[in-house]
Amino acid sequence: MDISTIVGLLISIGGIIVGYMMDQGKISALVNNPSPFLIVVIGTIGVVITSFGLGDVFSAFKALFASYSKKNKPDPDALIKKICELADLCRSQGLLQLQSKMNDADLNSENYLMLKEAMVLATDTKNTETMQDTLQADIASYTQKKQLEIDIFTEAGGYSPTLGIIGTVMGLVQVLSSMSGNGSTADLTKGIASAFIATLYGIFFANIFYLPAANHLKTCLKRQLVFRDMIVDGMCMLASGESSRNIENKLALYYHAFPNSEKKYKAGIEN
Repeated sequence: MDISTIVGLLISIGGIIVGYMMDQGKISALVNNPSPFLIVVIGTIGVVITSFGLGDVFSAFKALFASYSKKNKPDPDALIKKICELADLCRSQGLLQLQSKMNDADLNSENYLMLKEAMVLATDTKNTETMQDTLQADIASYTQKKQLEIDIFTEAGGYSPTLGIIGTVMGLVQVLSSMSGNGSTADLTKGIASAFIATLYGIFFANIFYLPAANHLKTCLKRQLVFRDMIVDGMCMLASGESSRNIENKLALYYHAFPNSEKKYKAGIEN
């Protein structure tokens, strides 16, 4: 997990807790009763599984955790370097020399599988338009897969507050029925306050976890799509016989989509 995510969570959760305590709130009141947590969190997970299926939900959480790994982040520098090396090899020894690079260990990572596919197409396909169409179909399929993962967290962000309201209504029903006209006003007030903890949990998890997770995956998808467009353009230029210098200059235009790449963008277009 990168530092910005940790800082964001600390600020958001810390701000909520500090603000709650400034109003004389007690943390023990939020954690002493586990039933709101079970209703909201477990209930949300159950509803999402019902909606999307266990396999897709598991894949979405797996993708979320994997997205924070540095090795899974797209690296435009490494990609440009690799494509340029392949371009130099092909211009000096021919396009079929790509086959000698198929066993490169880097090509087995998720970020470079499409590059490996493009290498196969470059050696087998005579027409760069056909090659481009095939790779664009790969991108479309990849986008659908990632969009489903995003939808799971987006829907969870919608279900969570609703389940919080259900938990609150259940709590109010229980409080009012248990009073039976014999309880004091203080007991009634305390019971109502406890019942609203479920609503708090529902809103909290939706806005601190589920929806931010969906937005994080959206950002990752946007950069992954740019990364894959770089592969398409770079490999089509390679298959057309372009020099590594021209390929590098063209792919440098994509640096805009990646963080802290302004200097690399300027260096690329001035090269």
